[in-house]
Amino acid sequence: MVVHVSGCHRRALVSHTVGSQTAMLSFFKISRRRSHQYSASSLPASSPNGLELADYPSTSNPLATGNLTTDNYARRVSLPPGKVLQLRSSVCYLPHPDKVHYGGEDAHFITDYGGGAIGVADGVGGWQESGVNPADYSRTLMQLARAYLEGKDIFEDLAASRHGVLVDPRGALEAAHMNTKVPGSATACIMQLDQSNSLLVAANLGDSGFVVIRDGRELVRSKPLQHYFDCPLQFGAFPEFVEATDTAEMADIYSIALRPGDVIVAGSDGLWDNCYVTEIISLLPKGPTDVQASAEAIATAARRHASDAEYASPYTREALSQGLDLPWWDKLLGMSFKGGKVHLKQLTGGKMDDITVLVSFVDMVETPTIPSSTACETPAGDNGALVPQ
Repeated sequence: MVVHVSGCHRRALVSHTVGSQTAMLSFFKISRRRSHQYSASSLPASSPNGLELADYPSTSNPLATGNLTTDNYARRVSLPPGKVLQLRSSVCYLPHPDKVHYGGEDAHFITDYGGGAIGVADGVGGWQESGVNPADYSRTLMQLARAYLEGKDIFEDLAASRHGVLVDPRGALEAAHMNTKVPGSATACIMQLDQSNSLLVAANLGDSGFVVIRDGRELVRSKPLQHYFDCPLQFGAFPEFVEATDTAEMADIYSIALRPGDVIVAGSDGLWDNCYVTEIISLLPKGPTDVQASAEAIATAARRHASDAEYASPYTREALSQGLDLPWWDKLLGMSFKGGKVHLKQLTGGKMDDITVLVSFVDMVETPTIPSSTACETPAGDNGALVPQ
């Protein structure tokens, strides 16, 4: 099956309930597509487990390529002798209430390899119109990205040529993209600790993303990448199932000097469309043992806002900034009098969606004698995730 896509797959048409009225937003924005397209290899080599290993470079330099390469966001700190940083990570995943029966469309991974790495992908729901489960693509993408970083599964032969821990989140996105040969598409963000340099190196494509908090303040936040409103940059299997795809070369690359006590919060757009960073900061962990409770609290807040028709969410504020609002009859029906003036009703409400929240506390530990390769792959709903009843 080949799905022909003009432009890009969007999320399903969004509806917001305002009282008893429903405002349907139709997004007919025109924008220039990014010109780079991925050309699939003609003769991929087969692997024993049935996956195909595409022909791509075995290593890439995440700090030398990418759509945006940032400088360090803070000076590196000198750690005591024999000490290194370690990510203490946990996750909470809340599928869309209508998608709980099949686990939703988000995917993620957590691994302790090399000091820690996390990833999140959001399957694009528009594929349901073609009879495709969007979760198949996002889950495969995250499974392969983790395997690439750890040098496992179809990447074992490539790992044999490595010297030490591979820090390459952009390469992980590229490898996963080129080897995910199922229908669907997804945004993705991968964050990895460069333990030898006390850096967080991240690669983000689409509107999943992350924020780094230090001393209760936002240090840096990833930028959502979109073709136009509600149409994020996204990976897809080209040419098997899509006419064109965005690529890892378009991903934004970040290099951030970490310190003990920093907190990283990553998530799918179900988090960022419903929560402001100020609220997220109020729910951060106090220490490494609090990361699970923090992830659950943040995800619960996002779900609460998604269900609130009167909440001025980040999503509806962005829609308003793009010139999208309620139809005139709904604005009149919802008008109010405040301060002696007539106020027409504006678009409000959260965005109901899958919500994935990953929280990592930057801890200081003894230098390991060998690189850690313990990994935790977390399928939908696992690893302490809250599932709505």
